[in-house]
Amino acid sequence: MTSLVHVSVLSTLHLVLCLTTYSYAYNTNSFIDKTDGNTLQEACGPCFVGPAGPSGVPGVPGMPGSHGRDGRKGEKGESGEAGTTGQVGPEGPLGKRGSRGRKGHPGDRGDHGEKGSKGDRGDRGPPGLPGVGGYAVREPKKVAFTVARSLKLGPLIKDSTVLFDSVITNVGDCFDEHTSHFVCRVNGTYLFTTHVLSQNNKDVYAWIMLNNKHKMPLHGDGRAGYGTGSQTVILRLAKGDRVWLQLRKDSALLNDFSTFSGYMLFED
Repeated sequence: MTSLVHVSVLSTLHLVLCLTTYSYAYNTNSFIDKTDGNTLQEACGPCFVGPAGPSGVPGVPGMPGSHGRDGRKGEKGESGEAGTTGQVGPEGPLGKRGSRGRKGHPGDRGDHGEKGSKGDRGDRGPPGLPGVGGYAVREPKKVAFTVARSLKLGPLIKDSTVLFDSVITNVGDCFDEHTSHFVCRVNGTYLFTTHVLSQNNKDVYAWIMLNNKHKMPLHGDGRAGYGTGSQTVILRLAKGDRVWLQLRKDSALLNDFSTFSGYMLFED
């Protein structure tokens, strides 16, 4: 209670002092405190602060200020991503003719053109040099034959010449139909071939003969039923040589499956 009274007394004394000071200053127009240079309002302001007044009307906007100086040049930024390819623009005007380029590779061969008209006959040329002397050309002789036997033969009681009664080919007339011998009329190299077929269960043994000499044998085995045999030989002959097919004793031929052929390979 004593503290409250003390505060109240002090507040009253402070208010009386401020009113006295303000009245004196107002009458003497001396609002400046000579001691510290502060105005009286500044010194006594805290005692006279009233409630805040209403907000004033906004003032008129001021004039725009002048442009500032250009700033410093900034650092170079990073490269942006590549953009998409744009559309092809319109064709530009034809440029100046460039320099001559290098020679290119040969092109493909073109189609044949149409045949032109016959030209005029040229002048007669000079006589040519004499030719080399030629030689007579003789057409080579042609000799070939094939014969067959149409009838059975044997079994034989002795060695015998096979007589062929069917002449199929006889170029050069070198096969003698009466003796069934081939008679050489042109010196040369000849090929002969023969094929024999035996009667059933009969053997056949044969030889290709040259001038009574046995040159090449062949055999058809009767154990096979109808035995067959074949042979080929190449002989060098002179005019007058004879070649034929001879069967051995006890041999037996069947029919036209037995043949005898020959021809000249080349002339000597």
